[in-house]
Amino acid sequence: MPQEVYIDLYVLINTSMNLLCLMITASLLHRRVNRGRALVAALFGGIYAAAILLLGANGIIGFFLDCLAGGLMCAIAFLKKNLTFSRLLQTIAVEVLTSMILGGIMTALYSFLNRLDLPLEILEGDGLSVWLFALLSAVAGLFTLRGGRFFGLSRRLKSVVLKVRLFEKELTLRALVDSGNLLRDPVSGRGVIVVERDRLIEALPSPLAHAISQNSPEAWLSDRRYVRYIRLIPMHTASGDTLLPSLLPDSLTLCNGRECICADYLLAPAPLGESAHGFDAIIPAA
Repeated sequence: MPQEVYIDLYVLINTSMNLLCLMITASLLHRRVNRGRALVAALFGGIYAAAILLLGANGIIGFFLDCLAGGLMCAIAFLKKNLTFSRLLQTIAVEVLTSMILGGIMTALYSFLNRLDLPLEILEGDGLSVWLFALLSAVAGLFTLRGGRFFGLSRRLKSVVLKVRLFEKELTLRALVDSGNLLRDPVSGRGVIVVERDRLIEALPSPLAHAISQNSPEAWLSDRRYVRYIRLIPMHTASGDTLLPSLLPDSLTLCNGRECICADYLLAPAPLGESAHGFDAIIPAA
């Protein structure tokens, strides 16, 4: 039986579902995602869904195209310099699984409401109203997120928000609280927050940013204008003892969701990779 489809609504619905899947994926994996890029990725997925509907691609070819489109969506939303290929594959797998679970829960909820035979206009006919779609999406999204955390897709990691003022610029960083970070300035006793190098470079003057890229303590101290901001922290690694350059910020505030307090820490730029679980920094537990 022929069915009438409104392409604009079809794209809108698929874009909304894609955006919901991407945000749930980011929450489950503790990945930082730019909302604008996530929206572009979701819109790409919505347009792709409409194109596949019009072309009628099914079977193995359709499955292959769906996987490729899902990969491109995740790449648009999450791809960064420190994102490895293995982490991208993990992100794609979680996004696909989230999409499948989300669709299944929405179908089950709609079937359940139909069985109740409630006298509601939103359940009349064969169509799905916008309001019912929004309600089902919200409930299914909550179930999917909670379910993913229950089954271990998302570990409960303690984190805080850092508001940093450095060289007249302000940064907001998501920091993972880690008892394994024992770095401390032996002179002042300040704890050391290890910050993703690319995030900290945003607030630094060009000479200092260039020194960071060289990864040389001597280069840090070569410009006398910034010496007063720099501290060298002794650090023991598998390859021996070394000095970790760090910066003294103008001010630093910790926010844990309930309150914000002023704190006294040093900031050490370093490539965190997968050790930070998608956070911008690692802060000592105490």
